[in-house]
Amino acid sequence: MHWATYTSYSLYFDGSDMTEDETEFLLAIASYQKRFHRRYPTWLEVLNVLRCLGYRKVGEAVPIDEPKPPTAAEQSEFELMKAKFEKTKAEPP
Repeated sequence: MHWATYTSYSLYFDGSDMTEDETEFLLAIASYQKRFHRRYPTWLEVLNVLRCLGYRKVGEAVPIDEPKPPTAAEQSEFELMKAKFEKTKAEPP
């Protein structure tokens, strides 16, 4: 089946607990992709979808380095996820 004829997102999929805003954005992007046959929209196209949804810049910019990215001395994302998985695996349901 061609990618533009369906979406892999389901509101009823386990773990799909999103806010109304997140769901609206996701469905708007999916609609844009189908309408304009753009499987991978550019960031400018994503920004345009956001503007069409009514989003506007209303606050001062926050420095991109906030919060600080982890340093090499800290645990990697993989190590953090592995520790979280092992912790949940050890806990009884």
